[in-house]
Amino acid sequence: MISLVSSLALSLSLAIAPPGEPTAPAQVTPPVAKPEVAKPEVVKPEATKPEATKPEAAKPDPARARVEEFLEALEKSGATIESMSGSLSLEKYDALLEETERRFGRLVLDKAGGKRRFTIHFEEFIDGSGRADRAIDHWIYADGWLCEQDFRNKSFTKRQIVAPGETFDPLALGEGPIPIPIGQKKAEVLARFEVAETEIPLDIPLLGSMRNVAGLKLVPKAGTPMAKETAAIELFYDRTSLAPTGVVIREKSGNRSVARITKPVVNGEVSDDDRKLLVIPSPDPKEWTIDVCPWRKPE
Repeated sequence: MISLVSSLALSLSLAIAPPGEPTAPAQVTPPVAKPEVAKPEVVKPEATKPEATKPEAAKPDPARARVEEFLEALEKSGATIESMSGSLSLEKYDALLEETERRFGRLVLDKAGGKRRFTIHFEEFIDGSGRADRAIDHWIYADGWLCEQDFRNKSFTKRQIVAPGETFDPLALGEGPIPIPIGQKKAEVLARFEVAETEIPLDIPLLGSMRNVAGLKLVPKAGTPMAKETAAIELFYDRTSLAPTGVVIREKSGNRSVARITKPVVNGEVSDDDRKLLVIPSPDPKEWTIDVCPWRKPE
C-alpha cells in the first residue's frame, strides 16, 4: 500500500486599527484548522492465485478393457470345447547352438465323459542341420498319466503326474509338455501374468501365414512359477472360433518354443483314426524299453 504524507497550512489574521485611533492590542485570532480531506487509499490488487487443480478421474484404458473382455470370452469358450483337432508344427530354437529343431504331426483333444484327453502325434522330425527323419514321437495324456512313445529309440515312458482322485489340466500354461492353452480362467491368468495385446511376431516365419487372429502377450509376474525362466508368452487365437492357432514361449536364456495349429476343427466328429491316437498303448517289453513311474508325493 502506498503511504501518503499530509501537511496543514496555517493562516494568521491581524486586526489593524485605523489611523489616528489608539492602537489596540493586536488580537490574535487562533488559527482555524482546515479539515483534512482523507484521500482514498490506492490498493494494489494481489496476484491471483491459481485455483487448486482437482485430480482428474482415471480414464478407462480401451486396450485393457479389450484384453479383459477377450479373456472372459476365452474362458467361456474353453468350457464349451468338447473336441478339437488339427495339424501341428512345433519349433524349438536353441540360442546357445543357434539351431532350430522342427516337428510336424497332429493334435487331437477329446473331452468324452468330462475327462480331458489329448494326444500329439509327431511323424516328422528335422534336426538343427536340416536332416529329416520320419520317426514317430507320440505323446498321450489320459486319466492322470502322461506317456511318451519314442519310435526312434524304441522307448516308452509312462508317468502318473496327477495324484489319484485329483484333477489336472495338461494344457494349462506351464503344466503340460506342449503349450496349447485352452479354457484358461481369466482370474488365474491375470493373477499370474501381466497381459497386453500383441501382433503376429515378424521374427517367426512359422506364424507368418496366420490370418484373422487375436494376440495376447503374457509376462509372468515376479514370484510366480514361470517368472524364473520365462520372459514372455504370446498366444494367438482364431477370432471366429476362438481356437488356439499359435503359441510362442520366450525364455530368458534366449531359447524359444513355437507351436502352430493349422486348420483347427472345434467340436467336430472325432475320427476313428484320431480316437486310436488317444489310447495309451501297451508295447511289447521284448522290443521296447519301458519305464512306468506311479505318482510320488513331492518331497
